[in-house]
Amino acid sequence: MATKSVSVRIPEESLKELERIATLKGQKVSDVVRDLIVERLTNGSGGGNQLIIEYLEGFGTVLAGIHNEAARSPFYAELMTSYAMDIQSLMTDGKVTEKDAKEALLGRFSNASMQMAQESWLRALNYQKPPE
Repeated sequence: MATKSVSVRIPEESLKELERIATLKGQKVSDVVRDLIVERLTNGSGGGNQLIIEYLEGFGTVLAGIHNEAARSPFYAELMTSYAMDIQSLMTDGKVTEKDAKEALLGRFSNASMQMAQESWLRALNYQKPPE
Protein backbone atom coordinates (compact mmCIF):
# COMPACT_ATOMS: atom_id res chain seq x y z
CA MET A 1 0.00 0.00 0.00
CA ALA A 2 1.38 3.39 -0.96
CA THR A 3 1.60 5.90 1.88
CA LYS A 4 1.74 9.67 2.09
CA SER A 5 2.98 11.93 4.85
CA VAL A 6 0.63 14.26 6.77
CA SER A 7 1.64 16.94 9.24
CA VAL A 8 -0.80 18.22 11.88
CA ARG A 9 -0.68 20.58 14.83
CA ILE A 10 -2.14 19.31 18.11
CA PRO A 11 -2.31 20.66 21.66
CA GLU A 12 0.72 19.91 23.83
CA GLU A 13 -1.45 17.85 26.22
CA SER A 14 -2.54 15.63 23.33
CA LEU A 15 1.06 15.10 22.29
CA LYS A 16 2.00 14.13 25.85
CA GLU A 17 -0.84 11.59 25.92
CA LEU A 18 0.27 10.17 22.56
CA GLU A 19 3.84 9.90 23.87
CA ARG A 20 2.58 8.11 27.00
CA ILE A 21 0.59 5.63 24.90
CA ALA A 22 3.56 5.09 22.58
CA THR A 23 5.81 4.36 25.56
CA LEU A 24 3.32 1.87 26.99
CA LYS A 25 3.03 0.11 23.64
CA GLY A 26 6.74 0.28 22.85
CA GLN A 27 6.01 2.16 19.62
CA LYS A 28 6.86 5.46 18.02
CA VAL A 29 4.36 8.30 18.37
CA SER A 30 3.86 8.32 14.61
CA ASP A 31 2.84 4.64 14.71
CA VAL A 32 0.29 5.32 17.46
CA VAL A 33 -1.14 8.29 15.52
CA ARG A 34 -1.33 6.22 12.34
CA ASP A 35 -3.08 3.37 14.18
CA LEU A 36 -5.60 5.75 15.75
CA ILE A 37 -6.40 7.42 12.42
CA VAL A 38 -6.75 4.14 10.55
CA GLU A 39 -8.87 2.69 13.37
CA ARG A 40 -11.16 5.70 13.32
CA LEU A 41 -11.53 5.61 9.55
CA THR A 42 -12.09 1.85 9.55
CA ASN A 43 -14.50 1.61 12.48
CA GLY A 44 -16.17 5.01 12.37
CA SER A 45 -17.20 6.67 15.62
CA GLY A 46 -16.58 3.47 17.60
CA GLY A 47 -12.84 3.87 16.99
CA GLY A 48 -12.64 6.28 19.92
CA ASN A 49 -12.99 3.32 22.25
CA GLN A 50 -9.47 2.26 21.38
CA LEU A 51 -8.07 5.34 23.11
CA ILE A 52 -10.07 4.46 26.22
CA ILE A 53 -8.78 0.89 26.06
CA GLU A 54 -5.21 2.17 25.72
CA TYR A 55 -5.72 4.42 28.73
CA LEU A 56 -7.16 1.60 30.83
CA GLU A 57 -4.29 -0.70 29.84
CA GLY A 58 -1.84 1.94 31.07
CA PHE A 59 -3.85 2.39 34.25
CA GLY A 60 -3.71 -1.36 34.82
CA THR A 61 0.09 -1.24 34.66
CA VAL A 62 0.19 1.53 37.25
CA LEU A 63 -2.33 -0.28 39.44
CA ALA A 64 -0.29 -3.49 39.24
CA GLY A 65 2.82 -1.61 40.37
CA ILE A 66 1.00 -0.05 43.31
CA HIS A 67 -0.48 -3.41 44.25
CA ASN A 68 2.92 -5.11 44.17
CA GLU A 69 4.41 -2.42 46.41
CA ALA A 70 1.53 -2.80 48.84
CA ALA A 71 1.98 -6.56 48.81
CA ARG A 72 5.64 -6.15 49.65
CA SER A 73 4.89 -4.23 52.85
CA PRO A 74 4.53 -7.50 54.80
CA PHE A 75 8.03 -8.38 53.57
CA TYR A 76 9.42 -5.17 55.05
CA ALA A 77 7.69 -5.94 58.33
CA GLU A 78 9.29 -9.38 58.27
CA LEU A 79 12.65 -7.83 57.47
CA MET A 80 12.36 -5.64 60.54
CA THR A 81 11.52 -8.79 62.50
CA SER A 82 14.70 -10.44 61.26
CA TYR A 83 16.70 -7.45 62.51
CA ALA A 84 14.92 -7.71 65.84
CA MET A 85 15.97 -11.37 65.91
CA ASP A 86 19.57 -10.26 65.32
CA ILE A 87 19.37 -7.83 68.20
CA GLN A 88 17.88 -10.51 70.43
CA SER A 89 20.57 -12.96 69.33
CA LEU A 90 23.25 -10.36 70.07
CA MET A 91 21.86 -9.82 73.53
CA THR A 92 21.44 -13.50 74.39
CA ASP A 93 24.24 -15.21 72.43
CA GLY A 94 26.61 -12.35 71.79
CA LYS A 95 26.38 -12.79 68.01
CA VAL A 96 23.96 -12.10 65.15
CA THR A 97 21.84 -14.75 63.47
CA GLU A 98 23.84 -17.09 61.21
CA LYS A 99 24.05 -15.83 57.60
CA ASP A 100 22.57 -18.99 56.04
CA ALA A 101 19.70 -19.06 58.51
CA LYS A 102 18.98 -15.39 57.93
CA GLU A 103 19.09 -15.76 54.13
CA ALA A 104 16.73 -18.73 54.31
CA LEU A 105 14.35 -16.77 56.48
CA LEU A 106 14.44 -13.72 54.21
CA GLY A 107 13.91 -15.94 51.16
CA ARG A 108 10.81 -17.42 52.74
CA PHE A 109 9.51 -13.95 53.59
CA SER A 110 10.07 -12.74 50.03
CA ASN A 111 8.40 -15.76 48.45
CA ALA A 112 5.46 -15.53 50.82
CA SER A 113 5.04 -11.83 50.06
CA MET A 114 4.95 -12.38 46.30
CA GLN A 115 2.57 -15.33 46.74
CA MET A 116 0.28 -13.10 48.79
CA ALA A 117 0.33 -10.50 46.00
CA GLN A 118 -0.61 -13.07 43.37
CA GLU A 119 -3.40 -14.51 45.49
CA SER A 120 -4.72 -11.04 46.25
CA TRP A 121 -4.90 -10.22 42.53
CA LEU A 122 -6.68 -13.48 41.80
CA ARG A 123 -9.24 -12.73 44.52
CA ALA A 124 -9.70 -9.16 43.25
CA LEU A 125 -10.35 -10.50 39.74
CA ASN A 126 -12.70 -13.24 41.06
CA TYR A 127 -10.49 -15.80 39.33
CA GLN A 128 -11.65 -19.36 39.75
CA LYS A 129 -9.07 -22.07 39.17
CA PRO A 130 -10.36 -24.40 36.43
CA PRO A 131 -11.13 -27.94 37.59
CA GLU A 132 -8.34 -30.38 36.94
